[in-house]
Amino acid sequence: MIYKRFIEEYSAKSLIGKQQTGFDQINKLIKQANKELNTCVKILDVSSELSYTCAYSAMLYTARALMLLKGYRAIGINKHKTVIEFIGICVNEEYKTLIEKFDNMRKKRNLLTYEPWRLNISKTDTKNAIKSAEEFVTLIINKIKAENPQKEFNF
Repeated sequence: MIYKRFIEEYSAKSLIGKQQTGFDQINKLIKQANKELNTCVKILDVSSELSYTCAYSAMLYTARALMLLKGYRAIGINKHKTVIEFIGICVNEEYKTLIEKFDNMRKKRNLLTYEPWRLNISKTDTKNAIKSAEEFVTLIINKIKAENPQKEFNF
């Protein structure tokens, strides 16, 4: 699906809405994503589950930053899923696997939040999640910078 058709369809379904935002808000989201990444590494030995959740949160903050940059936000139901689908439209096909990892992390994070007894997150799972989060955050930061080369970011 092309970007324009995605925007039309998701707007019509009330899944995304227009959002005016400034670069300061985008900066804050990216800074928070970086804090989450640092935190997930530091707490890995304490709790794989919490560390995993932090890695997912880093990805979500970064994805929301790009979405805001484009002038949209997720509304209605399934906001996290909508954000991931939006990002999937915004990045090149070569990053499809990374977007799929992000979506799988969303599903696991949801289980950890609402039904933790159904899921066991190992240290290896969490290390892989952190690696994916680092790759994703770098990808989106580079995309934000490329789309705004005249802007000095303070990530």
